[in-house]
Amino acid sequence: MPSRPAPLVFRWIVITVAFGAFMSKLDSYIVNISLPTIAERFHVTSVEVSWVILVYLLVSTSTLLLFGKLGDRFGLRRVFFCGYLLFTVGSFLCGAAMSLGMLIASRFVQGLGCAMILAIAFAVIPRFLPPEKTGWAFGIASTGAALGIAIGAPAGGIITGYLSWRWVFLVNVPFGIFAMYAVNRYIPDEDTARLKTLGKAGFDILGAALSFGGLSFFIYALSTGWDSGWASARILGSFGAAFVLLATFFVREAKCAEPLLELSLFRSFHFSAAVTSTLFAYMLLAGNSFLLPFYLEIGKKLPTQTVGLVIMIYSVIYMAIGPYAGRISDRVRPSMLCAFAMLSAGACSFVFAFTLDMPGLVPVVVFLIWIAFSFGFFISPNNNQVMRLAPANKQGSASGVFNTINSLGLALGVCLFEALMSRTAAGPGLRTFPSAGMAGYRNAYIFGGIVCIVALFFSLLIGWNNKKERL
Repeated sequence: MPSRPAPLVFRWIVITVAFGAFMSKLDSYIVNISLPTIAERFHVTSVEVSWVILVYLLVSTSTLLLFGKLGDRFGLRRVFFCGYLLFTVGSFLCGAAMSLGMLIASRFVQGLGCAMILAIAFAVIPRFLPPEKTGWAFGIASTGAALGIAIGAPAGGIITGYLSWRWVFLVNVPFGIFAMYAVNRYIPDEDTARLKTLGKAGFDILGAALSFGGLSFFIYALSTGWDSGWASARILGSFGAAFVLLATFFVREAKCAEPLLELSLFRSFHFSAAVTSTLFAYMLLAGNSFLLPFYLEIGKKLPTQTVGLVIMIYSVIYMAIGPYAGRISDRVRPSMLCAFAMLSAGACSFVFAFTLDMPGLVPVVVFLIWIAFSFGFFISPNNNQVMRLAPANKQGSASGVFNTINSLGLALGVCLFEALMSRTAAGPGLRTFPSAGMAGYRNAYIFGGIVCIVALFFSLLIGWNNKKERL
């Protein structure tokens, strides 16, 4: 266990982690709005330019387990620093790309950096801060992520419109340089004797390859299933390959002396319940983020810039609630806060499903305030409880598992919400807004309420007798 830093350093450690969450979320949202401009610049189709997003999603999701393990083996600070370095270099290369192929390759590098940052960020807080500060710290980190989401699309539109799409990427460079300095200056180095001992152990290279391949095929199938057809040979083959590779991976990890995935983490019923609750909760989070702009722009006839401002209501409320909820989770059992939050989110989604066709923006504003309040009381306490339930020497691995589950929940949410909307809608669904399209949105938000009830159930299962959750 590393020595705790001086209290004055706590704030800088949290700022460094929050900045990583901010940059990773910002870059997930800021690029989307510039894709039409990029496609026009390189004279490519929308399908081809979609790989700018897809390759980033594939890499940043499928390598989280790998980098979480590397953080435990070689030190959190080293991997955290390398993550910022790769992210910064990748951002510069994206901004300087002279072809779509170069841009996609550069996004691969940027995605690797993002995965390293995310895999380590949540492990840094419980490793170097005292237990009574972790909820507060996770609240600040979650606020950083919310800020990245809030300003991502508006900033992307402004930068692309007034400067160039290249600056959507280049804007990361000075911030990345600052982040590397902060990591090197404020994140404590770890016990070198312990790291040398871990460094002599073998590394599961085959497991890394199997997990990367399996998760890549799975995320690819989820991301392109609607465009290619869920029954197409490409998508069915991708799901089949994902199943085979991931099944082989789990068999391999159960027998490997130095596994990439610490299956022992899942021997804790409470840890398993917490990450499962996360999976379902993030389905609504992602599905709503995907569908709501279409609902506002097509159903409510709002211009794009107004849609961005309306959606910012969520982030403003969340940023006010998140740190407060994080501090409360240092004094109140996080599982109870999470259960309350998912009950509230489920009710909110059901109510919105049956008020979608009301005139005006009042139902939308009420929904955004209510859902922000609900997730404000879920994300920070849930981050806090998951990392509390992980062993102290496996927090890097636990963070990798946790963020992989988060990413899968986000991917599933977008996929399932889109499928529910599009199957119900007459015609193209997301491009028109007939009465059948309204039914599609309603079905999607009813489903959102159901997944929140499932998340509520798993939060309650964490139980009252969890000693690690007691304060």
